[in-house]
Amino acid sequence: MPARDDALRALLLLLAAAGLWIFLQPVVVAGIWNAGNALGLAASAVLAAVVLAWSTLARGLRALAGTRRGKALLGAGAVALGAGVVWCGVLSAWMLADVGEPPDAPAAVVVLGCRVEGDTPSQALQRRIDTAADYLLAHPGVPVVVSGGMGDGERISEAEAMRRGLVERGVADDRILLEDRSTSTLENLTNSAAILAEKGLGSSVVVVSEGYHLHRALGIADRVGLDADGLAAPSPGWLLPTSWVREWVALTLDTVRR
Repeated sequence: MPARDDALRALLLLLAAAGLWIFLQPVVVAGIWNAGNALGLAASAVLAAVVLAWSTLARGLRALAGTRRGKALLGAGAVALGAGVVWCGVLSAWMLADVGEPPDAPAAVVVLGCRVEGDTPSQALQRRIDTAADYLLAHPGVPVVVSGGMGDGERISEAEAMRRGLVERGVADDRILLEDRSTSTLENLTNSAAILAEKGLGSSVVVVSEGYHLHRALGIADRVGLDADGLAAPSPGWLLPTSWVREWVALTLDTVRR
């Protein structure tokens, strides 16, 4: 059925082209390059190469399948590919399960840091600031820990940028606690837990970050002794695939390290 085969090849090539654009877009639009778009671009390029060279590849696979060792290799490859797909599906289900509404009972807020451009919050950080501000203004008695140190290209700490942003939105400065030494999510939450304990503010918190990041953040919060719920800041659609795949990598590494 040549017509059906041609249609399938055209569809797969279109899928590969769409993947290349989706994962290249963050680089072109915002200069974002990380494990998420690197893997997405690699997978899209491999799919395109497989489709374009399918005749040659099929002959090689048939020859490989004609030997015992070849069958074993192909079987192992199929199992590994299937396991990878299932694992990514499981991770996605976990990630989606932790994107929900914050608890009805007000709790202290921890806002996780993100990049600062000079002394201006990046768009991602601004979305976290705005999400936290909405919650804090709706719950006037709730304190907030803004958590993030100062990295390359940043003239102020991420914590200070968040403090300024929250004050601009109308959050009283005396409600804001700064944690300005951390350089990772683990440090964000470990140091924030220590500040909350020092101030006698308990361990119940609402963690503010993007939805795709909340599952990992809440898992870390649990490990450092926090009783945490998540509050998701919005993510732009064009950036979500890259961020989602990057989070697969981070969750997998976190699982292996534990």
